[in-house]
Amino acid sequence: MAEKLRQTVEKHQFPTVKNVTISLGVAQYIDGETPEEFIIRADMALYKAKENGRNRVEVAN
Repeated sequence: MAEKLRQTVEKHQFPTVKNVTISLGVAQYIDGETPEEFIIRADMALYKAKENGRNRVEVAN
């Protein structure tokens, strides 16, 4: 789903800026983790996506 969203945004022509790309960090909830831990893992995946070239999806461990 995240990859489909990334591709949709990449292909869309925005009126003012034309092309936009996004990077996404994705995490699956692990039973027993706190909401804060869940968000931190997704955020870390987002930063990994940006470090690895942007316009991509990274999945948290």
